[in-house]
Amino acid sequence: MDDGVPGGFWLDESIQVAKWLEAEGSVDALELTAGSSLLNPMYLFRGDAPVREFADTFKQPLKLGIRLVGDKFIREYPYEEAYLLGSARQFRAALDLPLVLLGGVTERATMDRAMAEGFQFVAMGRALLREPDLINRIQADASTTSLCIHCNKCMPTIFSKTHCVLA
Repeated sequence: MDDGVPGGFWLDESIQVAKWLEAEGSVDALELTAGSSLLNPMYLFRGDAPVREFADTFKQPLKLGIRLVGDKFIREYPYEEAYLLGSARQFRAALDLPLVLLGGVTERATMDRAMAEGFQFVAMGRALLREPDLINRIQADASTTSLCIHCNKCMPTIFSKTHCVLA
């Protein structure tokens, strides 16, 4: 939906591109996400910024450099449930295309709210890394909440075997 960096895409531009895709009829649905790049790596992933863990995935001297100055360019963004919903609503208002809500979906109430607001799907990532059976648990008990603490320490594991380091 937006890249979160100067010179990147912003909502108004992304909505226009989405309208073109919808008019072309070449996509079945759009997953609404936000940018994540070397210029702003934590923009998509709200919560803690695991600078030390990222550094540990590199060899020296890059490892030392990231440990020393990584917190200067790896910004933290506060986590909140459904943190991309506000931006996603603008796409929902502009399009008829099926949309997938992403970004901090960990509770049944959020899923129900997304469906009630016209989103056809929700995407879950980190919460399912922590608890692969979370969907079954939520289905059995709607008050179930995820054990994911949004520490983002799973993110550096993408360079090896993606997993929750707390599970």
